Amino acid sequence: MAKQREKIEVFEGQVLENALLSDDGGTVLCKAGTIMTPDLIRRLSNWVVRVEPGKKKQDEDERTPVARVNRDEILRRLEFEEIVSQKTRERAESSQGEFFDKVRAGQGGLSLDAIEDAVAAMVEETPDDPDVPVKLFEMKQHSSYMYQHCMECGVMGSFIATNLKYPHKDVMGFAMALMLHDVGILTVPDAVLTKKTALTAEEWSLVRGHSERGFEALKKVPGMDPLALMTAMGHHVFADGSGYPESVDFNDLPPLVHLAVVINDFETLTAQHGPFRQAANLHDGVSILLRYRHRYHPTAIEQFVRVIGFYPISTFVELNTGETGVVVRNNPDNLFLPEIKMVLDPEGAEFKKEIIVNLLEDNERRITAVRSDL
Repeated sequence: MAKQREKIEVFEGQVLENALLSDDGGTVLCKAGTIMTPDLIRRLSNWVVRVEPGKKKQDEDERTPVARVNRDEILRRLEFEEIVSQKTRERAESSQGEFFDKVRAGQGGLSLDAIEDAVAAMVEETPDDPDVPVKLFEMKQHSSYMYQHCMECGVMGSFIATNLKYPHKDVMGFAMALMLHDVGILTVPDAVLTKKTALTAEEWSLVRGHSERGFEALKKVPGMDPLALMTAMGHHVFADGSGYPESVDFNDLPPLVHLAVVINDFETLTAQHGPFRQAANLHDGVSILLRYRHRYHPTAIEQFVRVIGFYPISTFVELNTGETGVVVRNNPDNLFLPEIKMVLDPEGAEFKKEIIVNLLEDNERRITAVRSDL
């Protein structure tokens, strides 16, 4: 039996400079260029150990105490909307869940009728103005992380493609492709997906193979859009060669699949429903994507940030004045200087009247931090 090597020290957000190999050197666990996410570090804990990348950020509980406020309540009072209504979301979740359950059970004769109707309703409701104050993710509880992940990717895909002015047919196909893109994960045993200790090399290889198996599963469905097939196969393919499957050429993927890669990573980073880890806030999610933008198609990352913003709408920010506001609009001329609705004064008390501040025009205020504690 091969002797286990000393574990490699890694930190969250690190990009591997060299490939990570199994103890016998026979299996590539992660290619060079892979980003070390918290979940990935957990799965690879037989080979890596997590360390802190220098000085930690100031803990949220070290802030000057302020009155406890409820983020969702503030957004509701400020009339932030869901991208799609609760009724439409439930309809889409139901049709998606039935489809996935049949795939998991190995049933044949799958039909897209119900899910196509649900996606059509979802796209119809999607706001076509990126300045409409929306909550990017509506955090719902679901028995399956993968089901919820695909649902959120589909909603976001509908929102982004709509606001990029893609034709209705393309928005429909893109939203459906994202709602189904991780279907291959259904072929991975739950014991592997929920394992709280490190995955073996064989288990990790099984997880990495989900893209190809998802492609094969969707290919059997009559009338399946080719975009859905390519998204299932290519949503982990990166420009720097760090993704998988290796058989897929990054340059052969169409523009919407490149955009799907960005959306998939963003939702994974910011998912409140994700297992085993603390989600990044929306701003940090965008920052991480930009830090590693060499992994993505330049047009796809530019389109994503143009719609979502550097400080996404509904992000709570702290200003140099000690005030707290929530982003309600991004300025296309400068995404670093959004329009903000003031929420809390420096003492933490809520403002009694509406105050809108456009940082593009206000030279006295500037953003100093993102409030993840709200």
